[in-house]
Amino acid sequence: MYGPRLMEFVRSMEPAKEMFTAEILEFAKQYDFLGEMTIDEMPDLETLDYLYTFEVLNGTSKEKVDSTLVEIYDHMEYFTKENGIYGFFFNMAIFL
Repeated sequence: MYGPRLMEFVRSMEPAKEMFTAEILEFAKQYDFLGEMTIDEMPDLETLDYLYTFEVLNGTSKEKVDSTLVEIYDHMEYFTKENGIYGFFFNMAIFL
């Protein structure tokens, strides 16, 4: 599956991934136009990027989606800094 360096990275990020995932799911509940979230993992040689993708329900304007994405990014950046997992922030992306 993954090489030893990548596996070491994945193991080191697991606690941060769990915290981040729980928080983003909770935070996203305030947006009634967001549907299911999926997490994809994109491996590189020694790191892994975590891609969080939310389904956007029909009828939501592009402006609302764009402003929501900024709000989520801002909140999650603050959350990672406050909880000592800021390094995880550099290995993730959020899509709506």
